[in-house]
Amino acid sequence: MSIDPLKVILPQKISLPATPPKSIQTGQKLFEEALSERLKQQESLKNSMEKAEEAIARAQIQLMQGLFVEDDEKLEGHFSVMKLMENLTAAALTKSQIIDRYVAIQQPSLLDSRQPGRDGIEKMIDQVAARISLAPELIRSVVAAESSFNPTAVSPVGAQGLMQLMPETAQELGVKDSFDPQQNLLGGSRYLKQLLDKYNGDLDHALAAYNWGQGNVDRRGLENMPEETRNYLAKIKTHLKKQST
Repeated sequence: MSIDPLKVILPQKISLPATPPKSIQTGQKLFEEALSERLKQQESLKNSMEKAEEAIARAQIQLMQGLFVEDDEKLEGHFSVMKLMENLTAAALTKSQIIDRYVAIQQPSLLDSRQPGRDGIEKMIDQVAARISLAPELIRSVVAAESSFNPTAVSPVGAQGLMQLMPETAQELGVKDSFDPQQNLLGGSRYLKQLLDKYNGDLDHALAAYNWGQGNVDRRGLENMPEETRNYLAKIKTHLKKQST
């Protein structure tokens, strides 16, 4: 059987409407609205991230300002190069140490309300001095130079409290909480007394060892003291002189 190609019935040509059906229009509109909303969300997220980065940058600047500020005699003098380099070691500090330093210097209103005031610390110094057999003027001068009577002070290298005890030294002295003024004063004064006894009452050697370390003093001698330690001795003696007048 043969098929005449001229007689084959072809399907009619389908003509599309000039405008899409309403259902398609509605779907397209919903897609465009969803796309527009998504773009708005991305733009909002981008703005939020930029604001967050700015806030982080500001916080970092504030934290570093707290690390570099030394609240002593209204910022008298300038930082030595060695002091600046010491402060740069703050990058290696733990987050808790940075926060402690920031709170202690930048936000005194957030300090523990149970901490004693200046008068209370002065009384503790007199009591500790009598117990350790050390001149209260010397303890007071060291506290002023080390922490400006701030019980919660933390140095860039991690020294803590009124007399800025390093954690290892505090542990050796039996100080369980360096932020407890009584414990800190007792431990720091005992350490200072030990140094005075070791160096036969030589104040310069004892103070240099307190600031620079016994090993450095013994190996290198006072003639090789860094500028920071020389300034530290001068600061202590200035405080002692003020108390004697």
